Amino acid sequence: MALFVAATAHAGGGRKLRNATADQDARFRTAFDVVNGWIQQGAFPGAVLAVGQHGSLVALKAFGHTEYVPGAPPMAVDEIFDLASLSKVIGTTSAAAYLYDRGRLELDTRVVDYVPEFAGTQEHDRVTIRELLTHSSGIPTPRLFYKFANDKDGILRQIYTVPLASPPGTQFVYRDPNFILLGDIVERVSGKKLNEILQRHVFGPLGMRSTEYRPSANLISRTAPTEIDDILRHHLVRGEVHDENCLTMGGVCGHAGLFSSAGDLAIYAQMMLNGGQYRHRRIFQKSTVDLFTRRQNIPDGSSRALGWDTPASKSFAGSLASSRAILHTGFTGTSIYVDFEREAFIVLLTNRVNPTRDNNKINEARPDIHTAVIVAFRDPQ
Repeated sequence: MALFVAATAHAGGGRKLRNATADQDARFRTAFDVVNGWIQQGAFPGAVLAVGQHGSLVALKAFGHTEYVPGAPPMAVDEIFDLASLSKVIGTTSAAAYLYDRGRLELDTRVVDYVPEFAGTQEHDRVTIRELLTHSSGIPTPRLFYKFANDKDGILRQIYTVPLASPPGTQFVYRDPNFILLGDIVERVSGKKLNEILQRHVFGPLGMRSTEYRPSANLISRTAPTEIDDILRHHLVRGEVHDENCLTMGGVCGHAGLFSSAGDLAIYAQMMLNGGQYRHRRIFQKSTVDLFTRRQNIPDGSSRALGWDTPASKSFAGSLASSRAILHTGFTGTSIYVDFEREAFIVLLTNRVNPTRDNNKINEARPDIHTAVIVAFRDPQ
């Protein structure tokens, strides 16, 4: 694990703190027991937990096995997971922030100014980039687009013309098509594929070597198996995106498709805590990090920032979550929590859909685990 870089009060910061190690801090033994308890209860076959505070990785531990089958290998600390909707923030939101930083993407510009094909109705004409990022565009519940398309263009054509369910900016409804469309916009504005812009300007500079769309063969061997797919592929999915719409789009898309490890996500989380900088490499301007992590109140009372969510009364981060935090989850059992008040982060990666997506115990496990970790933050030795 690389050294983390401390946050500093000035743009020239980036000094290195003590060497970060994977030694387990005794403070987190209770949290470790909670993770193991949920494995025993069948919430997920295995997990990797990464915890950081004050610029250092204070815990990195693997739990359980890759599958609930006899002889399954133990989960490894460098296991790679299908991030599912964490792709929205680590991937697409990062690309949008990069383009915003450089004046190439304007948040209050209409979608149709970037994608003329989206001009289906007068209400379509009003949707902005900011409303896509806050899931307030009015784009309705996603249909099973892949059932009516053979490729990326076929899915995008459906989104361009789908009638809105509510006027833009009036309702928050979390929906994948917002980010499918945003990924399309990022590619049009940048002139590059989403994976290419992220590798060149975010993942590469950060040294996130285990983070890829369509993981290469050497990464697939470290990838936790996800679901036994009885819907489309009819085999155990491993190293291939779980989401059917993203699969149809070729595995690189705005709402899903990214694979990564807890160690790589720890680096990303620390970069955010540092105000967009890591090891003297500036990824985003601090003002952009501040903007994208601040609640937008679209509509009034929504907990959504730009791409990210923030803790609400029944957040997966538990009742002790800071009001100055950002977070997101992924359908496959992944989550990230970045706490600016405590200068801390929690990355929890599981393959809870193995063997089936019908297992929803993760909804109870997440707040239980996060609360146990945050209690340890509050009670340092």
